[in-house]
Amino acid sequence: MKQYWMSCTALLLGTLLLSASLFAHHGTNVSYQGDKMITLNGVMTEWSFSYPHPQLYFDVKGENGETEHWAAELLPTPIMMKSYGVGWSKESIKPGDQITLVCNPSKVPGARVCLAKKLTINGKDMPLTNPKGGGGGEGKQ
Repeated sequence: MKQYWMSCTALLLGTLLLSASLFAHHGTNVSYQGDKMITLNGVMTEWSFSYPHPQLYFDVKGENGETEHWAAELLPTPIMMKSYGVGWSKESIKPGDQITLVCNPSKVPGARVCLAKKLTINGKDMPLTNPKGGGGGEGKQ
């Protein structure tokens, strides 16, 4: 009987340890300056429409005229973006598209990474939060 309870306890503890990661979530305040916004104008080089956060890769002309390679993380997951009914897909953005991005820069000095807050593609605003309101999750602006 003692062995039965030890097995049950070990199974319970193992299950709890393995499932703990299911409840974990990272916060954007750890990586990005939430109190600072920058605006970047550039040309898309790559669009990764993937889970859990879509990624934008783009080139910006630096102050010295040289090309700077940037990356931006979008808040909503692709599942949320699909539910907005605004046409987000793997084909939403293509290399060569002109973008204007308002974002929170990285906390790492010199890092060319940011958290997207407002995105305009070829002159068209694309919502990064649910335009219908309601449960927008962490994508609220």
